[in-house]
Amino acid sequence: MHPIRKGEFMRNPFTFPDLYRKYMLNSPLVTYDLNEFSGKSFMCVFFTRFCGIGCPFCFFKSAQSRGAITPADQFTKEGIDRFVQFCNQANLGYLLISGGGEPLTQKRAVLRTIAEVKTERIVLVTSGSWAMNPKIMKRYIEEIVDAIEKREKPCKVTIRLSLSEGHSIKLDIIPALNLIKYFSSYLQKHPLLCFQIHTFEDDKMFEKVLNNFSGYALDHDVNRRASDDEYVIKVIPQKITVRLSSGYTFITGVSKIFDSDLRPNLHDYKGVQRTIRIFEKDLEESEDNNSAVLYNVDGSKGLDWSLNYNGNICLWQNQVNDNQQNIYEDDYKTVLHKSFEDPITLSYAEKGQLYRETIIKEASPLAVLRQKAISLRDYSGTVLFEEKKTRLYYAVRVLQDYYQEGRINTTALERLAKELKILITQGKEEALSLYHNAKYTIVNQYKEIPFDSIKWRDLLELIKLRHYDLSDEQVEDALNYYNKHTTLKKYSSIQEVETIQSEVTQRRFVERLMYMKPSSLAIATRETVEV
Repeated sequence: MHPIRKGEFMRNPFTFPDLYRKYMLNSPLVTYDLNEFSGKSFMCVFFTRFCGIGCPFCFFKSAQSRGAITPADQFTKEGIDRFVQFCNQANLGYLLISGGGEPLTQKRAVLRTIAEVKTERIVLVTSGSWAMNPKIMKRYIEEIVDAIEKREKPCKVTIRLSLSEGHSIKLDIIPALNLIKYFSSYLQKHPLLCFQIHTFEDDKMFEKVLNNFSGYALDHDVNRRASDDEYVIKVIPQKITVRLSSGYTFITGVSKIFDSDLRPNLHDYKGVQRTIRIFEKDLEESEDNNSAVLYNVDGSKGLDWSLNYNGNICLWQNQVNDNQQNIYEDDYKTVLHKSFEDPITLSYAEKGQLYRETIIKEASPLAVLRQKAISLRDYSGTVLFEEKKTRLYYAVRVLQDYYQEGRINTTALERLAKELKILITQGKEEALSLYHNAKYTIVNQYKEIPFDSIKWRDLLELIKLRHYDLSDEQVEDALNYYNKHTTLKKYSSIQEVETIQSEVTQRRFVERLMYMKPSSLAIATRETVEV
């Protein structure tokens, strides 16, 4: 270990977090073995952000499309091309087409995926809006069957209907009844296509559906880790097999509703406890506290990929916005290695949530509280690492651990800035001391980009809700900076900042977390124009 001598930390890395993260990302430091993850992998993809059903619990607040649709909203034709190519290099065993918006509105993408993606299982998650009309539903299912028959190798395809009181506001239970009756009459013995329901605890719609069938039986699986698949482990919190009098059977999965809220009040610690408990329980019981990894029944491990409708791709719950990957410009090999070369994302894949949480709590317990209270699983990495200073602290601490394990590339280490090299070879106490001595905050982070009144107003709202560790002086500094530059309403105190509830506002807060990689947006837009 290199002893710290007086004057060696003349520049505190945590005062310039962007600069030192770039050093790390430009010079891969940790050795890794991809053979550890050679098992079958999982992919969850959102084809579109548009829906129109308007479920109250939907954190996307997906709306119907209005005006021009861009590559930031849903996959283009080129995006689908790259998606299929990516999947066919990723050793998939299970592909989940979900939302986001309503995925089955993207029929061309759905049918092409079924016909061409190499995997053993495809699940189509849907509100069932397309199944309101029996004739339209029948045509769509026939096209799905045709796509299955075009495949080179067989693949099981599941239509999984999301059934809830939220969906029933516009749809009632009509899609469920239409689909069950059709499968019972025509597809009961189809070897590759089946039907499922997914619903929520204490939701009355499942019971309402069953009341339309006489003589049904329910078989509750008592296995706490009942899986949705015979080859890979995708846990269903509660698994119920429904047997109708006709002999037709289908599976229903029951889960808790995640109380996702992009603007929870973190002053009210008791008020967010239920949300936190659900988040933690799901990670433990459904994901083994590591959502980036897919466990196979044979004991091998694969990777768990999450692909957004704008092309951003990452290991699930492992997105870091200063190391974005996007299928419009990054192929499978690039995404894989960029994910493993970053100590932040590598450590999550190898060591999981509890390791990550323990380290971040050393410096910023509030960041962990914010992540769980927001409870947005797909973007929990983005929420956790929103503050650049906290992001750098975690990366440094991870590298310190890898250094102790003998996994640091010494040649790459020698190329780093002297102060960063010394810090990596030190212990937690040195890193924590420098972290707290640095005055850099989320306010400084916002000052580094061109001023935008709306973005700053939203930041002030989050400051009011205690999303960041700030002193009274730092809060005052944020207010003064906003008031000096804005042409909008000014505030004399942080308590005057309003909480605005509207679709436009909600969409802005969503975009803060899941904005498209800028260079990829330029590429995708140019390709669309050229076509």
